[in-house]
Amino acid sequence: MKLNCPLPFEDHEKVSLAHGGGGRRMAQLIQEVILPHFPNGKVENIHDGAILQFGSERLAFTTDSFVVTPPFFPGGNIGDLAVNGTINDLAVCGARPLYLSCALILEEGYPMESLRRVLASMGAAAEAAGVALVTGDTKVVDRGKGDGIFITTTGVGRVLPGARIDPRRVKPGDVVITNGPVGD
Repeated sequence: MKLNCPLPFEDHEKVSLAHGGGGRRMAQLIQEVILPHFPNGKVENIHDGAILQFGSERLAFTTDSFVVTPPFFPGGNIGDLAVNGTINDLAVCGARPLYLSCALILEEGYPMESLRRVLASMGAAAEAAGVALVTGDTKVVDRGKGDGIFITTTGVGRVLPGARIDPRRVKPGDVVITNGPVGD
């Protein structure tokens, strides 16, 4: 008997693009594959960042990788997306951003002028948000082994007093504010 299913068969023993899409497959990858290898971890829920108690302060800590193709697009580039994306993740944790780190993975042959443009936009975005870049790392991979430029940014922020932002607190009837089209 021949089965005719419009959905492609997925090999559950191989990583797929869906595992990086932020949806159910990503949550499944995190819960079933990643977290079991870190039994002493403090991941309480899958959220944009972790809230950590540090003395009398609550700090938000987040990290995000950006693998955008093309790296330059209408309205910006991978650099300002990386900084603003990390700052946004801190904001949805109820935190004021303080510090960023930046790791660059560059493909051999990536144009220096493109790198300068990306870094300039990162610097401008960080300055506009009043956040300091305090550490980073740079690696270069062989030509053909990357996609020009990948960026990972990590952010630390101070959680504002009284802020209790958590996806588990969302309930029907809550008002959602967006700053652009949903689903684009």
